[in-house]
Amino acid sequence: MKKTRIAALFAAAALALAGALFTGCAEEARGFIEYSLSEELYVNGQRVTSHEYAEISADMGELIAETEVLFDAEAAGSDIARINAAKAGEAVTVDARTYAALSLCKQLYEETGGAFTPALYGLSELWGFTPAYEGRYSDPRPAPSAEAVAEALAHSDLSGVVLGEGNTVTKTDGETRLDLGGVAKGYMTDLAAALIKERYAGKTVEYSAEVMSNLILAGVKHDSGSVRGYNIGITDPRAAVTGAVQCLFFTGMRDVAVSTSSDAYRFYVYEGEIYPHILDPETGAPSQNGVISVTVAVPLSAAFAGARADAYSTAGFCMPLTEALAFYEDLYARYGVTAVVITQDFRYYTVGGGTVLNRKEYAASIEPPAEAQNVYTLADTGSARDDVPRCAEEEEYIAYIAGLSG
Repeated sequence: MKKTRIAALFAAAALALAGALFTGCAEEARGFIEYSLSEELYVNGQRVTSHEYAEISADMGELIAETEVLFDAEAAGSDIARINAAKAGEAVTVDARTYAALSLCKQLYEETGGAFTPALYGLSELWGFTPAYEGRYSDPRPAPSAEAVAEALAHSDLSGVVLGEGNTVTKTDGETRLDLGGVAKGYMTDLAAALIKERYAGKTVEYSAEVMSNLILAGVKHDSGSVRGYNIGITDPRAAVTGAVQCLFFTGMRDVAVSTSSDAYRFYVYEGEIYPHILDPETGAPSQNGVISVTVAVPLSAAFAGARADAYSTAGFCMPLTEALAFYEDLYARYGVTAVVITQDFRYYTVGGGTVLNRKEYAASIEPPAEAQNVYTLADTGSARDDVPRCAEEEEYIAYIAGLSG
């Protein structure tokens, strides 16, 4: 595989919690996907040489770049573009990676009760969230007509996408179009993990890798001669008005895949409402359940942990709050999943066995201790309600964003 350019991706945390957050050395793929592999790559307790690191990092970058091309719905000749352009009953032969990703999507569709689906490209286009609208995502705009949404929704049934022998994909509805954006980045972290596992078969490998907002944390972090679990900051979706880069922290994490879905990326404000790019498959509209961020950690013992974390965070974002929390409780029982759900009343809920600290707790726990103010308030899952009210801080945020685009 060709070597790709290595560049710095992560900066020190603005909270001045130096050295406490996930950092690494990044690579830049040929497309839009940013990825990284930490320089702290240890095999059987020994750090690999810079030459060995450069080789595997380059191979990882090439693998991700190749996969991105396969999955790009707007790249002529890509697997997904060919599926989208196919007529009803026309079989399309795809790469094994695409076929495996679609097979997994089928499983996740069933497991989430339809809350996760890749068959929403037509709706994304209707709402103005496909790459063709790059640079215009935040432009205020009225909602499409109910008729147009209903028409697009009618062609968004994943059950009409049939996977056959020989890596073939056939649609029963020629108008159905796919977008793997809700699972692709997590799936790419799984591919990276598989590459590293194969390269060092039979050995203990410890590292961290990231594809956009999706992380793989294998083993423990080696830091100045000591080892510890990873401490990961959750990005504050309301940082524009709170000034907090990270709002909550997972601590002591190891052997997990982590993904975050948030309404702070690719969204717009229109007439006092936030319209995120995450679409609710039931309504065909941007999800507006009072949830503003979901972070999910899936143990690497679960097959395709990265893709699962990606899809699970998306699915929970589209569910009513109480349903999302019950969903994560079930995932905790089945896979050991930990989830953090932040809502527009500036509360947060945690499910699972992972350790989650608020800003003030975390700042006091590091060496040397620091000071920080909490942004969100921990709430008991039993007190959750589906009609999540907006707090004053949320109204301030919406007004601020509206002012930027007005």
